[in-house]
Amino acid sequence: MLRRVSTRVLICWTLLFSMLLSMVGGPVALAAGLDLPGLYDQLKNDPAYQPYRQELLDEYLKLNSNEQAMDNDLRSFLADVQARLSQADTSSLKDEAGVNALVMKTAAEVLLMGNYSTLANALAATSDFQSILKGNFPPALETIREQIVAALLGSTGQVAAGGGGTAAPSAGTEEEIQRDTAAGVVTWRVNPEAAAGIKDNKLVLSLAGETASTRIFSLPPALLQDLGQKKVDLELDYGPVVLTLPAASLAALSSSGGADLTFRQESLDPARVKDVNGPGYNGAGMVYTLTAGDKAGLPAGVPARIKYEDRQGLDRDLLGVYQVKSDGSLVYLGCHGVDGSPYLEFSLPGDGSYAVLEYRADFADLAGHWAARDVEIMAARHIAAGVGEGRFEPDRAITRAEFTSLLQRVLGLPVKGTVTGFSDVPADAWYAPSVAAAVRAGLVHGYEDSTFKPDNPVTRAEMAAMLGNALALQGMAVKVEPGQVEAVLQPYRDQAAVPFWARPAMAAAVTAGIVGGREGGLAPLERATRAEAIVMLERLMDKPGWR
Repeated sequence: MLRRVSTRVLICWTLLFSMLLSMVGGPVALAAGLDLPGLYDQLKNDPAYQPYRQELLDEYLKLNSNEQAMDNDLRSFLADVQARLSQADTSSLKDEAGVNALVMKTAAEVLLMGNYSTLANALAATSDFQSILKGNFPPALETIREQIVAALLGSTGQVAAGGGGTAAPSAGTEEEIQRDTAAGVVTWRVNPEAAAGIKDNKLVLSLAGETASTRIFSLPPALLQDLGQKKVDLELDYGPVVLTLPAASLAALSSSGGADLTFRQESLDPARVKDVNGPGYNGAGMVYTLTAGDKAGLPAGVPARIKYEDRQGLDRDLLGVYQVKSDGSLVYLGCHGVDGSPYLEFSLPGDGSYAVLEYRADFADLAGHWAARDVEIMAARHIAAGVGEGRFEPDRAITRAEFTSLLQRVLGLPVKGTVTGFSDVPADAWYAPSVAAAVRAGLVHGYEDSTFKPDNPVTRAEMAAMLGNALALQGMAVKVEPGQVEAVLQPYRDQAAVPFWARPAMAAAVTAGIVGGREGGLAPLERATRAEAIVMLERLMDKPGWR
């Protein structure tokens, strides 16, 4: 019989079975297809279940040295619960609360029969159930939950609303998850009434438990409009990847001419990606497609966030969001990671497909270089580029044309024409579009003789001035009062060499942490290297609030 842990164990078991059966889908699922012992047999050999099972087994063996006895106890307990549920009167059950109450009552009755004291006491000692008692849902059980969802949904076609703000079609509606097992496709045609599952200003729709290779959310415009008006974010949970559409984005996406908006997740062939785009691209093998029926013209630039829980060994700092064209070619959409946050922020490309991929550039001359990691990160952002033959030439002086082109890409300045007003910038020069964009934005200036001197090395003072202009353009200008400029520069041994025109900009760049010293000095008139330029631009992009 249960002794000192009986109350805790009862709470644990009732919580577990409340969770387990709240996902079954109500009376319909209770009456058909429920196989709890079979579910355990499926989970027993699942790698995701092993850490939890091993901890439970360790506790069980302290009380009973027979490992097989634990499996027998679990199967027997689940069979007893199932048998009692199959005999229960479910005719009066109308909602999830009623189902939960029935499950808790049944689990308690079986537990108090006294046949499972060893199993119950072992269970109560595990860290996962201790976490439950503290109100936390352990990650180990989250994995099991996903497996339970996949196993229990079967062919019922019903999904009940889960906890924590996760919504699904209510039992009794005609909106169902449709599964084409042969084709490996699952489609959730979401009912506008799913908005009833809003919690904490968020609605979560989850297909995480589905094993189909293609998973589709079909979202009615009415739901998107409703969520947008209520200032509620929408999360589409595919498992390791969660796509978040902020409330402010939903109004734009709802303008689909009455057609349902569909988000499709399907497999991406990594070999084809590399064949079309070259080496260096790695990914988890999924592509996401946004469409609105057979219509085109969904707005581009709609903000979104992706949370990548399991990156499968991919480097977060090298991840980016790419539009995948019909021919397999990639267009970098950019993304912005926030320190301490699992989210990558980006803008939806409108109609079309996109994927989260890692890009690793391989430059042979960066091995052991002090700026190797910075260049790797900026190459993944498609800012830093090599000079051919797998080389980057990090210690070569960077020219004014090169740095202006880098700055234009960092800021995402639109390229419109090649007219610059400089006599030494031919319209057909590779850098002409970038220089023209930078001039229009007020980032760069030429010389009194109407030249730009594109091939001249850029000095560190010139670079500081251009970086200061970039901060101002982003609304992030660092203001150093005139009386403080000299105080900021004074600690550097060569501060007197900073030109008069560049002193405020240099002080601002130092204060912002973008420009660092070189052997105790600022080296304002020295040529900046390609490595130094990349490091400073990375610091610029990593400033809080940068977009």
